[in-house]
Amino acid sequence: MQSMRKGLGRLALLAVSIAAIAVPHIAAAADRFVPAPAETGSDIPKATIKFGMRPYADNTFYYIGMKKGWFDDVGISFNPAPYGLKANDSNVLTLMLNGQLDMISEYCPLILPTYKNSTLLKCVAFTDSNVAFAILANPKLKLKTLKEYIAEGKTFDEALKLTLKPLEGKTLVGAPELSARPFEEGLSKLSGVKWKLDVLDDAKSLVLAKAGREDFVNPEGAPITYTLRQAGWTDLVDLGDLIKYGPGGEGSPLEGLMNVVGVAANGDYVNKNQNTVLRFMSVVWRIAAETKKDPSLFDLQAPYLNSVAGTNLDGKGVADTVNLLDPLSPFADGKSYYDDPKSLVYYKSVWNAIIADLEAHGIVPKGKVTTEDVVWGGDIWHQMLDYKAKSDALFTKLGSATLAADKKALFDKAKTLYGEFDFLDCYRLALAASS
Repeated sequence: MQSMRKGLGRLALLAVSIAAIAVPHIAAAADRFVPAPAETGSDIPKATIKFGMRPYADNTFYYIGMKKGWFDDVGISFNPAPYGLKANDSNVLTLMLNGQLDMISEYCPLILPTYKNSTLLKCVAFTDSNVAFAILANPKLKLKTLKEYIAEGKTFDEALKLTLKPLEGKTLVGAPELSARPFEEGLSKLSGVKWKLDVLDDAKSLVLAKAGREDFVNPEGAPITYTLRQAGWTDLVDLGDLIKYGPGGEGSPLEGLMNVVGVAANGDYVNKNQNTVLRFMSVVWRIAAETKKDPSLFDLQAPYLNSVAGTNLDGKGVADTVNLLDPLSPFADGKSYYDDPKSLVYYKSVWNAIIADLEAHGIVPKGKVTTEDVVWGGDIWHQMLDYKAKSDALFTKLGSATLAADKKALFDKAKTLYGEFDFLDCYRLALAASS
């Protein structure tokens, strides 16, 4: 486990050094999200977001909305045009802190090390529960999986110990990203099995795995996990297994292992552009819904993902990667994230555990950071939920009314926006139609 701690420490030093350079050039963000009222009138305002996407399948699905014109529908364009910035884990913190990016697709716990120096960065949304983290075994070992032990009637604890026992004293190849450590360390603690960690970039690890020179791996990127599974590697245990079979709720030993991906943002930007953020999120929920109905939409994403991730996936490969390993969260999933304490992905349980783990490693100052300081996604989701409820009430009123042609046109447009999850502008147009 010592090599795990060293890898974590190096990441912490990198993140903090980036923050220390950038912080003097920016003002501190407000401690909490401050909602803005809906704009008057019926036109949808125009806005440009300095947006970046990291090179992963569940971090580049926004490209679908860009190509389909769905962001245009809510008045949003991107800088740099037309698709934002191609970002990566080595530069996103600096870009966010110094204002070169307003928003970024992100595994939000990666922003926590900056809280030693700044409270500027916020998590404004959860977009998917990434279940790509998996301990994969070389097929030549012919090992049994957690699922198979569970099917035999073993308890979760028994199955986990039996599944991971072959790793005792062996080498597990893991990615250098901070997000990988809780999964690895948590499984080791829960099972009592100790292994040696060899930190290696996914691309290099994939080459070794294909050559049969690795026995156990835990990739960071979902496309790498998908590629190895397609090549016959045994999925011993993954995050999806933990969500399905493990204990949930507050106090669950699995809380800190959940890998919920989302959107991070410069807090100062958010509290000056609240409604733009709501409109941006409406398209995220629209993409989740539309790709569920029509997986061929991932054909649009595949070339972009391949260009930034070095993968060679067609649309079906991207769809399979996302649906199997990074299932996108529809609007209704906000209830599991923000309102259901019994859910294994409930944000307070997950983030309290993550913060406690980073405090234990000396990455986050002990007692100085709370979940509410960082996660603004719940307030944003609840505001949209409120606009949805207000729209429902107006629809009931308008449904029995006789409307003039111009009012009926507004009402029809409001109903279209409702189906596209833009509840903010749906409410604005329905209100205009009712006046």
